[in-house]
Amino acid sequence: MNFRCLTTASTVCGLLFLCRPLDAWNDAGHLVIARLAWERLSEPQREKVVNVLSEHPHKHQILLQDRPENVSVTEWLFIRAAIWCDHIRPPRGLTRAEIYSHTIYKYHHGPWHYVNFPYSPRGKENPVPSVSLRGEASDSSTILEQLELSMKVLQGPEVEDPDRVVGLTTAQNKAVRLCWLFHLIGDIHQPLHAATLIDERRIPIKPHSDQGGNLFAIRSQVAAFPRKLHVFWDECLGTDSRYPAIRSLSETLSHDPAFTPEHLPELSQHRSFRAWALESHLAARTEVYERGHLQCALWDDYEHGKITAEDVPRLSPEAESKAKTLARRRIALAGCRLAEKLQEIVDP
Repeated sequence: MNFRCLTTASTVCGLLFLCRPLDAWNDAGHLVIARLAWERLSEPQREKVVNVLSEHPHKHQILLQDRPENVSVTEWLFIRAAIWCDHIRPPRGLTRAEIYSHTIYKYHHGPWHYVNFPYSPRGKENPVPSVSLRGEASDSSTILEQLELSMKVLQGPEVEDPDRVVGLTTAQNKAVRLCWLFHLIGDIHQPLHAATLIDERRIPIKPHSDQGGNLFAIRSQVAAFPRKLHVFWDECLGTDSRYPAIRSLSETLSHDPAFTPEHLPELSQHRSFRAWALESHLAARTEVYERGHLQCALWDDYEHGKITAEDVPRLSPEAESKAKTLARRRIALAGCRLAEKLQEIVDP
């Protein structure tokens, strides 16, 4: 299959695969998903969710940070739960010892944010991946395993959590796990968090992975400079994470006839976390990578001056419009599914 990427001879360091960036959507996308779930819950259900979150060890330090005066503590705590996992990410350069001893960064788990179902456009296409490539060897659990475990911990009175941070009470750990559930349900709906393109010719170093679009560069119709393919998809709903924008977009999506539950057959057809990941994987193959026909460049070539910004292919208006529509559908699905999982927890 003809995957037309502009590239010059370059070597991609294999270590990069072990340090795959974690962004999925951005704060705006995750907050909209949480706000959509908020709209679908009853007031008593919201209170039960917030009662769990109230035990979070970073309640005041992160979750309630920057609350607007016109937004209740309950709503702010609820929607901010969706972005806690991105706000505990350690800065580059810290040692493992520094991370594990830090009051915030020790909660971070990079590989939990994605599953590397491979896509090889030059080979025989496998529409239903059976296995995934593994990320960081020291922490190889995937988003699928962690979603399942989070639900078990949140639904069971005394379910053992092997990743529980030392010193946390059961109530505190449930609050932490609830934040992971909020965030990972959003992540699993981002197409590039369930797919990694394998191309031995373009990416010569094993495992030949594009790290979920993080090694490829594209230009959009409106951006002046190239962006990583993954970043483009993270920002498909925009970058305004202020509350008025979040509320406006969530209400727009919830009232859009195309995104109401009756027009989202996936809600009844695909009930498992794995099924949701396979939806994203299919979207990545067909819409993101355009079945191997996406025109892009290597980010490494652009970053190191081997090609100019003008050399990086620009998405067509049609492709960009389709991407934004797909992103909105994935966000709407994530909001409905998050609401369903929360209801299973608080009203079993």
